[in-house]
Amino acid sequence: MLSREADSCFWIGRYVERAEATARMLDVHYHATLEGVPGMLEWESVLAIADCAADFRKRHDQLNERTAIQYFVFDTDNPGSIVSALTYARENARSIREMVASEIWECLNMIYLELKEWDVDKALAGTPHAFFTKIKNAAHLFHGITYRTQLLNETRDWLRVGTFLERADQTVRLLDVKYHDLLPATRAGKPEIGGLGVGGPADIHGWIAVLRSVSAFEMYRKTHREGIHPAGVVDFLVLNPIFPASVRYSIGQTEEALRRVSGTSPSSPATCDPERLVGRLRAELNYARADEIIVGGLHEYLQSVQKRCTEIGGSITKTYLSYQ
Repeated sequence: MLSREADSCFWIGRYVERAEATARMLDVHYHATLEGVPGMLEWESVLAIADCAADFRKRHDQLNERTAIQYFVFDTDNPGSIVSALTYARENARSIREMVASEIWECLNMIYLELKEWDVDKALAGTPHAFFTKIKNAAHLFHGITYRTQLLNETRDWLRVGTFLERADQTVRLLDVKYHDLLPATRAGKPEIGGLGVGGPADIHGWIAVLRSVSAFEMYRKTHREGIHPAGVVDFLVLNPIFPASVRYSIGQTEEALRRVSGTSPSSPATCDPERLVGRLRAELNYARADEIIVGGLHEYLQSVQKRCTEIGGSITKTYLSYQ
């Protein structure tokens, strides 16, 4: 496969995953603001997750549900908005239409055309949850069609590399920012509770919102029957080996797809830098423990994982995708 074609596949996966993650995040925050629990979830944290506070302030004087939805959904000048991400995904799919199943192209084209009929007024006039559900369902449809129709070849592997690397990155960002949001006791200079400075009703409600933002709440309750607690959330979202949105699972899927691309068997040594970087991170996640992560500093650990995801992406681009 040509580097240009692999690059298009890689970014289709990343953009669709990014659009879905943004829709999930906005949906949870919108409902949190409606519930009005002081200090539980803040729109500011959405800016922090996307690392775009400075850019947002250049365009909007106030941060509220209207400006946040406009910026993160409909602003075509924001490369991280849902409209931009799905537009880029569609453009990449159009450039390699002969390589992807026609249903994949039709799916991306359909949601792109549907989005053109929406704006922030229409989204807020109805139920924003219904709009965000439409975005999430479109992403689910994309993944389902890809699973059902696309050949098990490099095209599909590169789609998966982009999808799961982006998913790991988004889960780490969400958990790291929420970890700081949900520390009112620490911010107030009060004694820490449970080693994380959390424990009030708003904190518990906030952790539930974190789980719901990645559709993990129901599976968490089935896995951790003792209830909601920070160490359990960290264990589930970072280290769970079989939950599809966990960092460990996502990094594992990224490594497996990269090895299929290079033809390296799972039991053989890594043959290139991307395989070495992602394999090393996967091994560390396999043997990590939530309590040890917390004792060592959750924020520092998540920052390290996020940095390594960025390094993996850069190494993939340098090794496989650069063609100019």
